[in-house]
Amino acid sequence: MFVRQTNICLKDTDATGVIYFSELLKLALETFEEFLRPTCFSLKSLLSSKYLLPVVHAESDYISPLCVDDEVGITMYLDKVGTSSLTLGFDFYNKTSALLAGTAKITHVVTLTEERCSTPIPQELHDILQSLQSKAMIS
Repeated sequence: MFVRQTNICLKDTDATGVIYFSELLKLALETFEEFLRPTCFSLKSLLSSKYLLPVVHAESDYISPLCVDDEVGITMYLDKVGTSSLTLGFDFYNKTSALLAGTAKITHVVTLTEERCSTPIPQELHDILQSLQSKAMIS
């Protein structure tokens, strides 16, 4: 499991001050990017490597509102791992109300940069993902 804290900014919301629907997935992707940053699979490293991690499926559910200035705790966990794909799960907690505000799942496929075809998950990435195995709530 990986945990990240952030706040909902005005730019993340609609005219009512509630998070705009696409922003939950954006926060999820930013969490994955932050998780990868200190590894050999940081997005900066990936841009010059032989691998890409495109998103092939994304879904989210909204359970309770997230509003401007709400502090959000995001937990990321490894939901599924296949030969060439991985699905990450995300839980979003409103730290102010202590309520689960939403969930998301994003599936990435490992592809070769040049050929743009799927390839087995490299062992180095597989090892990095092992730390995401457990799922737990944050408070």
